[in-house]
Amino acid sequence: MPATEMDQPAEKRQRSDKPATPPAPLVSINPWYLTPDFTVPFREAFTSSLSSTYTRTSPSSDASGTIVAHPFHTAKLQNILPPAFLHALKQELTSLTWHERSNDLYTFHQTDDLALNPLTHIKALRDYLASDQFVTLMETLTGTQLARGHLDMAAQRYKKGNHLLCHDDDVHRGQMARRIAYIIYLVDEQWSEEDGGALGLYSNDSEGQPGEVVARLLPEFNSMGFFLTGLVSFHTVEEITVRDANRERWSVTGWFYGPTESLVAQEHPPLSPSLLPALLPFGEDSADWAQWVNPEYLSEKSQDRIQDMFLDQSSVQLQQFIAPDVYAQILAESDPWSTATLLGPPHLRRYLEATPAPASKLSALLAFLRSSSFARLLAKLTSIDTVAAAQQLRRFEHGHYTLIHDEVQEPFGLDVTLSLQPTKTEWEDSWGGATHYIADKDELLRITPEANSLSLVLRDEGTLRFVKFLNHMAPVSRQEVAMVFDIAPSDSDSDDEE
Repeated sequence: MPATEMDQPAEKRQRSDKPATPPAPLVSINPWYLTPDFTVPFREAFTSSLSSTYTRTSPSSDASGTIVAHPFHTAKLQNILPPAFLHALKQELTSLTWHERSNDLYTFHQTDDLALNPLTHIKALRDYLASDQFVTLMETLTGTQLARGHLDMAAQRYKKGNHLLCHDDDVHRGQMARRIAYIIYLVDEQWSEEDGGALGLYSNDSEGQPGEVVARLLPEFNSMGFFLTGLVSFHTVEEITVRDANRERWSVTGWFYGPTESLVAQEHPPLSPSLLPALLPFGEDSADWAQWVNPEYLSEKSQDRIQDMFLDQSSVQLQQFIAPDVYAQILAESDPWSTATLLGPPHLRRYLEATPAPASKLSALLAFLRSSSFARLLAKLTSIDTVAAAQQLRRFEHGHYTLIHDEVQEPFGLDVTLSLQPTKTEWEDSWGGATHYIADKDELLRITPEANSLSLVLRDEGTLRFVKFLNHMAPVSRQEVAMVFDIAPSDSDSDDEE
């Protein structure tokens, strides 16, 4: 007769009733980062007025924590998680749907929010980052109070030419605010400085506005960067410059949150509207249109045709607008860009502005474009009467752009842009550098630079524009005369005001 469990000796029955040993967690931090030998001196350095780079390395040299002190304390922990886990995590991420995100501020690919993703390694990472052990560690290292149960997590892939421009991550959501931004790098082990994608840290001027990138954290497989978000945390993901387009900058990023009542009340210093060129009355100009404009656009029949197109589409682009011989003379003159001024701040714009020599053909062209004579020509082409104009001679080189900013918006009106490209290179979208017109995040119009072309666009309230980041793949710069014409009030407007 077979023995039953009750036939076993008492000590054997007790041993067989013991619960099985729980399986080892799928992911956990390098244990040295949890020891007082690391956390105590690291916290002291992170929360102090540290003025130089600080590094603490484990006795076995398999882990290292670094703090970049300037312009704001930013940390990087190396060899933080099991490498095999991260490789498996990357495989899971590969299977997800990726969305291209592209606007004035950035271009990259991103997953949906990973908060509810059930895949094994994604869920394990999310659960661990949200665990009391890890949140407590982040509080300990930074001296910052965090909330449990509040964690953002998504994955990004930055391809060749992708970027994320100057911003500060300072976002409040009701009673919670972003307190710590984190980046877990999943780049390949061969990633180097020349591949781009560094986390660039901006200096801040006396008014709290960002200046220049003065420090960088390079992406490194199995490392985590983090910093406190706020009014001095302006940063960027620098452009990806890999030679092999198949290599990408992979990362998992997000924020830890904390209660807003623990924050010291601060406000962003306002940007001055004077950052934009002023609208000025027209100058008098007795020049004949034929001295400047291609004869094709001076006939009444041609002007009526252009006006019909403009009234139908609110925009038109006129090729070879300046008389070809005059345009050639302008391009043959001495370079006005050698003394140009780089304009900022970088969370609003980055491009060069130049003033041509007073006796130059280009200077005379700028005067013509701001004259009452040119305004009358515009009226024939658009049926719009204008009363003043803002004007800039500007150039976009690699890394230049404009951003949409709530505090500094261009005046609405008739946008007039004369492209001064030195060659007839056919512009490619992959280079960036185009002007994008948007309304409610929908793109209405995109205009790419083209030699000696004049674009006319009616931009009313609710329509915004920006010049997309010009990346390293562009073989030429973008240069132009950019103008905004203030529209004269109609009779009905005057009646409304009365």
